[in-house]
Amino acid sequence: MAANIPDDNDLLPPVQESTGTSVYPQVIEKLKLQEYYPKGLTREKALAVQEYQISTDDLKDPGKIPWFILQNIMMYNYEGRCFEVSQNLPSTAGMGDSFSFSESCLDETDVCYDTGRISPLDAMVALFLCCDDFLRQSLVEKMSICQLAIPLLLPINTNPNEIEMLLWAMSTLTKQWKRSGASFERSMAVHPLPIISAIRVGRPQLSKSKILNHVISDLKHDIFFHYECDGGNLKRNISNGLLEISWYRPTGKIHETIHEPLTFINLRGNASELESQTRFISEISLATIAFTSSDNQKKEDLILFEKLYEQKGHLILVVDGKPGKCLKESLISLEQKCARIKDKQVGCINSLNKHDVQISKDIRRLLKDICEGNGRCIVPDKSIDMCVEFAENNCFKIDDRTQECFTGKSIAHMMIGGIKPIEKEKQLPLQKIAIKIRKKEKERYLLEHKEDMQIEDYNDKIDSDILCLRNEQKNIFDRNPEVIKLFNRSYAYREVERKYFHSYLKMILGRYGIDQLHPIRQEYNCKWKTFCDIRENPNTEIQELTSRKRELNDLESKISKLSLGLEHFIREMGQIYEMKSDLKLLDDSTRQFAYVAAEMLLNGHPLELMDGDASRVPLTWIGAVLTSLTEIIGSKRLFVLSVLGCQSSGKSTMLNAMFGLQFAVSDGRCTKGVFAQLVTVDTSLQENTGCDYILVVDTEGLNSLELADDRTSYIRDNEMATLVIGLGDATIINIMGQNSAEMQGILEIAAFALIKMKCVNIKPSCLLVHQNVTDVTASNMNITQVRSLQKILDESVKFAAKTQNCSHIYKRFSDIIQFQETKHVMYVSSLWKGDPPLAPPNPGYSECIQNVKRQIMCFLRTSHLKEVKDFEQRLSDLWKAILSENFVFSFTDNIAIQAFSALELVYLEHSRKLRRNAMTYSDNLQTKCNILSANDIENQGKTILQQQTDKFNEDVTTFCTRLEEYFSKHSKACQWKGKTEIKRDELCVTLRKEIIDEFQSIKKNIIGRAEIDSRKKQNEKDILEKAKTLADTFRGKKLSVAELKRKFDDEWKKWIDVIPCFEKNINIEVSLQNIFRSERRMFDRDVTRMLRKTSNRSVYSSIMVAEEDLDFGSWFGRGVKRIWGRNFSKNTCIDKAESIATTLRSSVIERILSHGHDGNNYSEIFGNDLFDFITESLTNVTIDGGVNFRDIGKHRVAMCILWSTLPKLRQLNMKYCQANDMKLYMENTQKVRLWEMFKDECMAVEISIKAASMVSRELESAIQISLPSKCKHGVLEKTKSGAFANKMAFHAQLLIELANKNCFDSYRAYLPNPYQCMDTYIGECIHNVCEGTTKNGKTVLEEIYYDKLNSLYANAEQAINDTCKHYQGKCKITVWWPKLVEKISQDLDVKQELRFFNEDGCFDVDDFKERLLSKLQESKNNIMKLFKGVYILDAILEPCRKFLKNDLLGCHELCIFCKTPCDLQLGNNDEHRTRYHRPQGVSGYHNLATKKLVTNVCTTNVMSTNATFVCEETNRIPHLYCDYQSVNEYYKTWKIQPVARQSQLYWKWFMATYNNDLAGYYGCQPADIPDGWKQITLDLAIAELKKTYNL
Repeated sequence: MAANIPDDNDLLPPVQESTGTSVYPQVIEKLKLQEYYPKGLTREKALAVQEYQISTDDLKDPGKIPWFILQNIMMYNYEGRCFEVSQNLPSTAGMGDSFSFSESCLDETDVCYDTGRISPLDAMVALFLCCDDFLRQSLVEKMSICQLAIPLLLPINTNPNEIEMLLWAMSTLTKQWKRSGASFERSMAVHPLPIISAIRVGRPQLSKSKILNHVISDLKHDIFFHYECDGGNLKRNISNGLLEISWYRPTGKIHETIHEPLTFINLRGNASELESQTRFISEISLATIAFTSSDNQKKEDLILFEKLYEQKGHLILVVDGKPGKCLKESLISLEQKCARIKDKQVGCINSLNKHDVQISKDIRRLLKDICEGNGRCIVPDKSIDMCVEFAENNCFKIDDRTQECFTGKSIAHMMIGGIKPIEKEKQLPLQKIAIKIRKKEKERYLLEHKEDMQIEDYNDKIDSDILCLRNEQKNIFDRNPEVIKLFNRSYAYREVERKYFHSYLKMILGRYGIDQLHPIRQEYNCKWKTFCDIRENPNTEIQELTSRKRELNDLESKISKLSLGLEHFIREMGQIYEMKSDLKLLDDSTRQFAYVAAEMLLNGHPLELMDGDASRVPLTWIGAVLTSLTEIIGSKRLFVLSVLGCQSSGKSTMLNAMFGLQFAVSDGRCTKGVFAQLVTVDTSLQENTGCDYILVVDTEGLNSLELADDRTSYIRDNEMATLVIGLGDATIINIMGQNSAEMQGILEIAAFALIKMKCVNIKPSCLLVHQNVTDVTASNMNITQVRSLQKILDESVKFAAKTQNCSHIYKRFSDIIQFQETKHVMYVSSLWKGDPPLAPPNPGYSECIQNVKRQIMCFLRTSHLKEVKDFEQRLSDLWKAILSENFVFSFTDNIAIQAFSALELVYLEHSRKLRRNAMTYSDNLQTKCNILSANDIENQGKTILQQQTDKFNEDVTTFCTRLEEYFSKHSKACQWKGKTEIKRDELCVTLRKEIIDEFQSIKKNIIGRAEIDSRKKQNEKDILEKAKTLADTFRGKKLSVAELKRKFDDEWKKWIDVIPCFEKNINIEVSLQNIFRSERRMFDRDVTRMLRKTSNRSVYSSIMVAEEDLDFGSWFGRGVKRIWGRNFSKNTCIDKAESIATTLRSSVIERILSHGHDGNNYSEIFGNDLFDFITESLTNVTIDGGVNFRDIGKHRVAMCILWSTLPKLRQLNMKYCQANDMKLYMENTQKVRLWEMFKDECMAVEISIKAASMVSRELESAIQISLPSKCKHGVLEKTKSGAFANKMAFHAQLLIELANKNCFDSYRAYLPNPYQCMDTYIGECIHNVCEGTTKNGKTVLEEIYYDKLNSLYANAEQAINDTCKHYQGKCKITVWWPKLVEKISQDLDVKQELRFFNEDGCFDVDDFKERLLSKLQESKNNIMKLFKGVYILDAILEPCRKFLKNDLLGCHELCIFCKTPCDLQLGNNDEHRTRYHRPQGVSGYHNLATKKLVTNVCTTNVMSTNATFVCEETNRIPHLYCDYQSVNEYYKTWKIQPVARQSQLYWKWFMATYNNDLAGYYGCQPADIPDGWKQITLDLAIAELKKTYNL
């Protein structure tokens, strides 16, 4: 069977046949449709939103004509079919700027042969030729709504046999009519009706199509295009042979002539020349109306008359005058010749002296006689489907005869064959369970039925109940009926086959709904009217009302059970997806569901965001669909337009007209929920706005009559309004008419939603649209109407604000949204131009809709566009908040949180770079200023400082520019722009001050050591003279190097002894012991004992606080103290005390480093100051529970801290001695240099060799001094990502590290003070990074060391090469060296003059360069061998830790309930939050009655409407968790909001794992751990932690 189905390409002639008689390609080319010919124009392309509407003025370009037709027809403007392009006459008014469109239906004799202009009918045919099957469907539907004739047979070539029947395109058409008081709705593709055909024979002086319009309708509407329409006189080139179809539908009124519906078909062109079409018409028509001239019949006309007489159907001849002799003779001959079929009527209408209306009435009377007479059944009624057989007999092509369409239809037929009305719930059973799941989810958020259970236990029970329901779904799915299997199997087909399948399935289900539901709806409407009448009657008994209400409820239930649409199958697929996702059973085939649903959204099918039956948003399913959508279209930007309105207020019709969409438009509430459709934005508009798609969100109607008595309907409507207004970048509030009561109701609901959005910082635009308003001109609206509307708006806001407890803030509509009555209130005229069912849409309606669309485009241009993932996140946030009673409190704007987190990362990246650069500039200050003398530091030093601050200022400018660029690209982040700029400015001021302070410190040190530097130079000079004298003695003598060395050493001792002795190194250990004992005699014995304990080790690895160090008072009789529901034990107090001691130790080390940086030495006074600082700090500390340090404890801890800093104190002393002890200085730094010089002098080495050796030694010394600083920058470069990326990542990595130790004791340092633990962990991480192994087998620090070493030597070599280029031939070292210093002083701290080199002879520059580079290479190799990781690490650890501490610790606040650290990086005092709250039992909170640790988490406590807490800030009065922000300003800064139940797993795992340890630690009873927590593994907890913080 499939083999006989023609390919799409066979339906149209190839373009190359344009030569000769074929004019099709010429018309296509003139209309600029070549790229779409044939069937290449898709629905997506045709409906793309354009910036400007095409007007008739634009039609001078023929390429605009097809788009003009599409735009207007899709917006229900039937005038778009007719146009006339005129160079001289002004265009007539229409939709947009000007719309006048005339489509030629040439049945008359006068023809305009202007070949330069396109006939509107040709343009329509060309458009249909280029539309694909799905766009044809949409176009046909819209033309049907416009009451325009629709192509049934489409000529696809000038060859008369090249005809295509548009069966697929017409398959979705439905029509309504009334008859005998009853209403009917039928699918016109399958419902049989009498067919009345109209043809033209010859060239009569009558307009066939115009008369036919009068026959069908009394309204002055051109259903069929005719000669008098705009453009009707233009020559047709490709539309002859076109057969159009329309329907007469009775209205049920008494005056109607014909009381049953009829199908009218109208053939374009001379029927005598269209044999195939005429034969087809004769076979299917009950009656044929033939329009002919009174005379001048041609032979072929007479032959046609004979065939018409011979056909089964009736014949009505309409002659354009009194029949002439030839015509009379022919008709008489045919009467005698042709055998008359029984009951067949042949009538003739003489149009002489009759106008068109009179002729049409005559035709109606004849048709009435035919329909009511005995000849009614001589030709059976036929549907469009039934005509296919006759079309195929005439060799017409059928548009649905393609393999793809056949496959899609076959699957749909097999599927529908398995569905019976009574079995719908059995075939799609999972949706019923979804209603139960929704109830459980609502229970969780509202904590219904909680009773005495802990919140987490209650939530665990809810999770278990939902899991049971999911398992119930699985069991049903495992034995699912064949229909679901077939639907699933369709996903394996190609995309185009799926498109046909979905469209055909939707069409069949629509037909099924019409057949099954229409009579039930009619019955419901009748009984509803009866119910309303008897309810108004005061004498009606309650029993009767109850009985009537029960009948209505039964009918509602029946309608719901029989309602079956494509959305129900997609909804079932969504439930399968969610079920498998929740049960961890997702497979590739199920994941395909979401991908196909995303395809359907792109193909124009609505996506159900909210299940209307369950009133539930399936977040997992919608998230998967939107994720798949992103995979298909990429990271495109959306503008979300939503609509809100009462039931049957025309909102869906408005959206369909505005964007050409397919939202369901019908009475009743069978299809419920929220739906979204995606509309492409045209390329030009994309470029101007940055918007790629418009997502249109439609909702079921509010204030439903069916739910009027339902107490939950108001809640449901509020939820709906909150959701759609929150989702939309712009929201249309649609109001039918100007009924004040209805307006009040809808505006109150909208005001509720807008106030909620205002409170959570969502700022939608709002547009009020009044539909069905007679006067749609806003400028004509009188001042009374404006005031009336303003009053209603303000009253709505006052009412909503009062219920939201914010009436003091919001008093007017303008308080909640930017709103201008004259701009944001729009009026739309009535949809219909007359009374249905034959009334066309009012062209003024389309014009009004276009005005509304223009305003929406204004909103689009100023809107903050979002990506698909942002929309998904917003939907999730809104829905979770809606489930809670307190929306404003519960709403978590994750888009804003993500935007803020992204801003923090960007700020951190640039601020970290700025701080690293500032550190570099401080190092440069050290390098450049250290070579200056005390006399030069003032002027030259300021110049150097200015150079560094100028560089820093350039970096600040760059920093500001980068932030400004970020804010310009990320509008969502602009709400924090002011605070970020303040933070940035504070940082820049601080860093600038640090650079200046560094210079002042350097200056002070240089001036302070001026005398010492002078003595150093004098000592160096004296010893140099003695060494030269000694060298002169040994020059020329043949002594070995060893002998020279021995002689030098002997003399060196004599030279050094002459230098005055420096004060011996201080014995710091003894000094500290003296400090501990002095003036503290009462503790002398304790001090001695403590010192004795430390005699075997010089340094504590950690500071231990003992129980006897603390004063617990009398409250620890039972070992614990309870404060505000929280337990404190001795263990917790000791851990807290140790944390305090550790923090003090860090402060002490900073003081020691600062003391040394200022050039000071250790002294007992300094030691006493440190000791006093520690003891005073411990005196001022009060540990949780009122615990203090005892005096002996303060002294012991102070001693421990100071004793642990011995290495730092020794380094302080050593550094001072190296800088000030002349003998030590000469011994450690100058002896080797002097020996090398002495040796060279004795051996009479060439000057170039001596100079090369001396320069090499100077550079080597400077490089060794610079290496630690350079390595510091290298290590910081390694800590830009991973755990060091930001505070949250670092904190998460710490938690993972603690968990991997598998020991509760590892948490004891963390629990009392997370920030101190993080501070310590920074040092550990730096150490781990440095000790990590690279691919080369070296440590990271070693690799950094070698890299920096190579870089420094490379810079030195480059400087040497550059310096040597300045001097050719011979040069003196006194000339060459300053030049080198000038080039290298940026990187190395080298002196202006060479020490121990007073020879000023000339040397060969090239020879010197070669020797120097060789020496440098030897020096480099030696330094590489001398790598000491411990020395380097010790030098860089503290500055690196300090640098990262500023980055990674951020805000130091802890959650007011669970004591979790704030996640914020920037330390904002106005707001605190964390994504990872923990059970309060982790911090020692317990149940006062049972003494058991509690498992409640802040994020669930704040959801409870009755859970309370007591603390000092509440004045010991119980305070509701859900209202915690009202306690004080600090509590208000904490944003604790609901999170997903399957989150925060880490601390749940921790509490379940260490429950007994925690209980012992806090002196409580173990908690009752929820069963769900016990199933959490460490791997699962860590994985979720990494996902939360994007590790």
